[in-house]
Amino acid sequence: MRNTGCVNLRISDSDQKSERPDEPSGARRARPSTDRKDRSARWDHVLTLLSTTKRLTVSEVAAELEISESTVRRDFMEMERAQLARRTHGGIIAIDVAYSLATVPRTTDEGSAQRERVAGRAADLVEPGQIIGFNGGRTTTSTARRAVARPDVDSRDGSPGLTVVCAALNIATEAVLRPSVRTVVLGGVAEPYSFELTGPLATATMRDLWLDTMFVGTVGLDIHAGLTCNSDAEAGVTRIMIGHSRRVVGLATADKIGHRALAGICPVSVLTDLVIAGPVPDELRAHLEETSVRLHEV
Repeated sequence: MRNTGCVNLRISDSDQKSERPDEPSGARRARPSTDRKDRSARWDHVLTLLSTTKRLTVSEVAAELEISESTVRRDFMEMERAQLARRTHGGIIAIDVAYSLATVPRTTDEGSAQRERVAGRAADLVEPGQIIGFNGGRTTTSTARRAVARPDVDSRDGSPGLTVVCAALNIATEAVLRPSVRTVVLGGVAEPYSFELTGPLATATMRDLWLDTMFVGTVGLDIHAGLTCNSDAEAGVTRIMIGHSRRVVGLATADKIGHRALAGICPVSVLTDLVIAGPVPDELRAHLEETSVRLHEV
């Protein structure tokens, strides 16, 4: 029986961006390219500023993000609840926590925008209390960052608000910052560039673990080749994680469609869900319907 629960985060109309036609374009400060209705993007931007200034006021952040002060106050309350900052009269101050999660290089290309849309939808599929897993990659890293930052992920009665099983070291770094999240790291050899853990130790550890949902990033997505990546060692660990999960969510952007990398991860039919940004070819859409894979277009 598969867990198909979904959590939708409601965003206030007051979060929407307001235009300032009277402000010269050259006078604008650099702002996050992601839609300001996206709470995760707001938090990332605020934490980036906080890592430099160590102190922010409600009015400063409201002006920076062009949102209402009431929205900023709610964000500050939830950041304090997530132990990312400490509230003061009229603002927040930094606390002793690593801010690397907020200082990821931002680019404005369409590929980055698509990855963030995929990550946002995928993170909404997580339910508090679940055991979730990730392989390595930029899209899975963004998804993990958003999932562990959700304000409804709280530990209660001594139980973790979320358990994250990480096949990549950088994702473990994202998760371990959150006290309410239990972080499980597979052993093994860390691969360069992807930071994924591979080898007999990783596979042996994963054979004793079980997941509610596995999020699978991919280098290529092809109807015949399935999901593929550049390393057979990484693919082997990911296959075991998939086999030990109730729900398998593939994550892809338009540039992955039709591409085949070296090593096969799994057929498309193994997925329960596919979250994808960009146009979906008719042939792929028909294949997903035939194999009963739920399609989430963003």
